[in-house]
Amino acid sequence: MFAERLTTGPAAWLERSVLRFPAESRALGAGRSVIALAQASVLVFTPASHLFVPVGGTETGADCSTAVQAASLYCVAGSADRQLVSLLVLALLLVVASGILPRFTTVLHFWASFSLGQSVSLPDGGDAVAQVVTFFLVLACANDRRTWHWQRPGGEDRTGSPWQGLAWAGWWGVRLQVAYVYLNSALAKLPVGPWSEGSATYYVARMENFGAAGLFADLFRWATGITLVALLTTWGTVLAESVIALFLLRRGSRQVVAAVISGALHVLIIVQIGIVSFGFIMIGAVLCAASRGIDAYAPRLRGRLPRRLPPALAARSRP
Repeated sequence: MFAERLTTGPAAWLERSVLRFPAESRALGAGRSVIALAQASVLVFTPASHLFVPVGGTETGADCSTAVQAASLYCVAGSADRQLVSLLVLALLLVVASGILPRFTTVLHFWASFSLGQSVSLPDGGDAVAQVVTFFLVLACANDRRTWHWQRPGGEDRTGSPWQGLAWAGWWGVRLQVAYVYLNSALAKLPVGPWSEGSATYYVARMENFGAAGLFADLFRWATGITLVALLTTWGTVLAESVIALFLLRRGSRQVVAAVISGALHVLIIVQIGIVSFGFIMIGAVLCAASRGIDAYAPRLRGRLPRRLPPALAARSRP
């Protein structure tokens, strides 16, 4: 009876889960690249003088008062020009985005994310999420021995590696953290009047410094002025965040659905009010969290696609 419990109980499930975990994942690599490119975009389009709030006509220095903060690249560089340090961080992020040696560049990615999150005077929510997610990615990629994370997973069995359990735990760390971010965001909106009443997007679109902007600004202001649209977009945001959180904790195609919803939600927010880097950091984080489901579902999706073009399309494609 005791032996039977070991083969069917939580310990057996945990062992199977660890052994089946794909330590080499192109979906996880794609998420890493999206996060790194989103962070790089901040450094490309924002000079260092704007990342550190000016005080009395001079830039403020990075806070290096604690041992943890002193590990930031901006503190390690000492009195070096912060623009040069930002260029170095940018270079690190571009190396990470290329996908080379994921087992080792995850450490560089975490260092770059940590440096931005701890030292920049005006961080946003994306910096905080990236800092935590890239820490867990160091663990999640511990058993990934590919040269590039765009390569297909290697054929050799890596389940016997002592790094396999660490990689599994790191991926679960990403999964739980990202699910918590979305669930916390959804629940935090419920007690707020405009969100519970369904009018939040109406007011957001009309905020002076954080409202609708760009090519579609007038369209969004007009659309959110329609009561039904305002209700659907406000409550739809809360529902979408809740579904993403729930589906990230499920398996298979539900994780794919979570990634699709996240992509649609953040692209819509980017088009409406901007915050580009934050949006793509969240999309990348969800791709990492849903990577196992995406890896499992993608081959099935390709198998369902027609292998031959319809006669009409085939005739058009001929020279």
